[in-house]
Amino acid sequence: MVGAVSNARADGPAGARLRALTSADLDRVQAIEEASQVTPWSPGNFRDCLRSGYRCQVATVDGVPVAFMILSSVLDECHLLNIAVAPAWQRRGLARWMLRRALAAAEAEDMSVMFLEVRAGNHGAQRLYRELGFEETGRRKGYYRTRAEAREDAVLMMVEIAGCHK
Repeated sequence: MVGAVSNARADGPAGARLRALTSADLDRVQAIEEASQVTPWSPGNFRDCLRSGYRCQVATVDGVPVAFMILSSVLDECHLLNIAVAPAWQRRGLARWMLRRALAAAEAEDMSVMFLEVRAGNHGAQRLYRELGFEETGRRKGYYRTRAEAREDAVLMMVEIAGCHK
């Protein structure tokens, strides 16, 4: 279970700021997605998330988007649908910082759990998620496509959020 995530700084690594993603950010977010994902979302996926009222956030440095995350909520559950950091900004703590902010917000909103799925081969992301308290809860066999048109498992993970009302 995740405790209070009060150490989530207002400013992130390299002075990053987290704000709501807007339609004006979509071109840059799409570029980050395509540069960092094996099978990227389409521009329509991002527009649908904005229209549906999902929590769409972008991390900026000097006003330029360098990372984003998309979350949805159902009742007391939060789902991390997508998170990506531009390759030039990876390994600087941005994803960790954004996820801590997301967990803190979920706790403040009395969410009880956060779910995500990650490629079985994405060991770095899995390590980060485990460090933040996520545990593997299952797998979806052959869920993701690969560049070689093969299939890769999705690892399902979740974390209970402290302070939740069960």
